[in-house]
Amino acid sequence: MLKSASKVTINTGNVLNLIDIKKKAGQNVTEELSESIKLTLSEWGSQNGLPLQNGTSEQPDTSYMVVSKENEPQAVVITRPHDDVHKKMAEEERKNLKIGVKIFIDEDSTTALIECLENVFSALQTEYIDNVILSYNPDLQNREDNDDGNTRNNYATKASPISLSSNARISTSEMEADSEADARKCEAILPGIKVLWAVLEDYVRKGRVLQLGVADVGGGCLRRLHGWARERPAIAQISLAACCVVPPALHAFCKDNDVQLLTHADPPDLLSLAAGKTLSDTGVGCNNLDWCARYQVHIKCRGVLALKGYVCKATLGKAGKSV
Repeated sequence: MLKSASKVTINTGNVLNLIDIKKKAGQNVTEELSESIKLTLSEWGSQNGLPLQNGTSEQPDTSYMVVSKENEPQAVVITRPHDDVHKKMAEEERKNLKIGVKIFIDEDSTTALIECLENVFSALQTEYIDNVILSYNPDLQNREDNDDGNTRNNYATKASPISLSSNARISTSEMEADSEADARKCEAILPGIKVLWAVLEDYVRKGRVLQLGVADVGGGCLRRLHGWARERPAIAQISLAACCVVPPALHAFCKDNDVQLLTHADPPDLLSLAAGKTLSDTGVGCNNLDWCARYQVHIKCRGVLALKGYVCKATLGKAGKSV
């Protein structure tokens, strides 16, 4: 399927108007994302006369429009027909809306992050986003030390990742702030966060993003990021599944530095879980998700959630076979 395209960008549009999703009470984040992708693929395929079944199309791949540059296939953009995102956005003045975006990414690729953000801007047709929260979750156990070098551009120099079992030196103050495991995790992920953070800072300086946040870092790691960054984190998210009580060091740091502390229910491996579930449920879906952004648009004066959707980059195929 889609053999002429190396990747596919999937824009689910406003999932709040998807009846199939509304019917499933108690749906978790993974199920919602998977269902959104599945419905988007199905509706888009039907609209184009190319119903997608069991990972194949009934028409030749040449029927798909693929934008190429210098003979390199670019991503096909798949959107749900008759989506109401732009209509909903136009119902209120932009100043009355608050747009929040959470980006899930497993690689410290500046190219991927920029691509993700630009697709969100395009999907919402907005000039600025109120806040962006970075959720960076590399596979620390299986990650290779050799780096591409082309993904970081000129934003930062990245040190080699340190595995959780390494004997990296951690300061006493760091140990006081976090558990030993959290401190070692920080040593492993902070270099990658800095690479991506530098990209986000450019968006802030250009006025395209107003606030930045980070998810799932301990108090010591947040303190180090806060001290290093030019555009300091204004939001910190912590997983409800990770702990039932906010770590004292994290709570104290956020209070002292005016950082808004929020909770979330997103699994750390959301990208792989959602891709796997979509593929296993229908045979039509993602062999993998490179990145995904979830956007939420609230009406400020009423606190009403007006829009919610996902933009993801995926490799499509049928079970057991890559595209």
